[in-house]
Amino acid sequence: MKWKQERLYPTQPYMVLDCGNFRQRVYVQGGISHFYTCLVQKGQRLRIVPDGCVDMLFIYGDGQMHSFAAGTTLTCREHDSCAGGELFGVRFLPGLQPAFLDVPPKDLLEKYVPLEQVLSGSQDWLREMAAARTFSDRIAVFLSHCREAEKRREKPFGKRELIQAVKQMVYESDGRIHISELQERTGYSKRYIHKVFIDDMGYSPKTFCKIIQFQRSLKYLNYGAPEKMTDAAVMLGYYDQSQFIRDFNRFAGTTPGRYLQMIRKARYTEKIVDTQYMPGTEDVRIESVDNRFLQFNRHTM
Repeated sequence: MKWKQERLYPTQPYMVLDCGNFRQRVYVQGGISHFYTCLVQKGQRLRIVPDGCVDMLFIYGDGQMHSFAAGTTLTCREHDSCAGGELFGVRFLPGLQPAFLDVPPKDLLEKYVPLEQVLSGSQDWLREMAAARTFSDRIAVFLSHCREAEKRREKPFGKRELIQAVKQMVYESDGRIHISELQERTGYSKRYIHKVFIDDMGYSPKTFCKIIQFQRSLKYLNYGAPEKMTDAAVMLGYYDQSQFIRDFNRFAGTTPGRYLQMIRKARYTEKIVDTQYMPGTEDVRIESVDNRFLQFNRHTM
C-alpha cells in the first residue's frame, strides 16, 4: 500500500511491530475503521499511541476468550496484554462510541475494561464470538450483532448531537479545523463546545484535533517518503517543523525522524497483511446526526 490522501483509518504502529502475524481488513464504513488480528505473548507489554478511538478486543488462548473495551490514550503508553494468544480487534472511527457499550468515551480513557462490565443489552453474542475460529468468521459475527445494536440505539439529539457533529468535522478535516470555525459552523460558543466535549470524551476538542493530525502524520510516514521533515510538517498542516516534532514526540514517544528510521529498518509495511473486503457487507449507520449537522460536514474535507 502506497501513500495517498485517502480517508483516514487510525493505526497502532507499535502493535504491528511488537506482535506477530498481523492482518487487517480495512472497513472504514458504518463507524468501524478496521478489523485486525495478531498474536500476542502472555503478559506482553503493548505500546499504544493516541488515536481517539474505542477498540473492542477479544483474546483467544488457553481454551477461552478474554474480551475488553479499550479507550484512547493521550500519550504513548504501555498496556499489559495479560492473556496471551490470538488477538482479534475492532477499531471504531475516532470519537465514535459503539452501540454495544453503556459508558461514555471518557470512562474508557486510558483504560482496558472487561467487556462484560460495560456492555449494554444481552451478552449472549459473546458466546458466538468465543466459538468463532477464523478472522472472517469473527468479523461476520461481530457485524451481525453490531447491526442489531444499532437498531436499538436512540438517535442523537441535544448535546450528543452537537458533540457528534464536532467530532465528524475534526475527523474529516484531518484535525486541521480551528475551534473558532467549529463555533461558526455549529452556532455554539467555543466555551460551550469545549465543556460538552470534555464531559463526553474526557479531553478537549483541541486535543482531539491534535490526535487526528498525529494519526494522519503516522499514515504519511508509514507509507510516504518525505525528503525533508519541513515539507512533511507543512503538508500535514503543522505551523512549522518544531511543532511537528514536539507533537509527534509527545504522542509517539520518539521524533518523526527516528520513527521513520525505525519503521524502515523493521520493514513495517511488509509486516501487515491486508485482506479483502467481505463480499456483500452493507453499510451500518453509526451515531447518525440530522441534516442540520450533516450540511456542516460536507465542507470539511
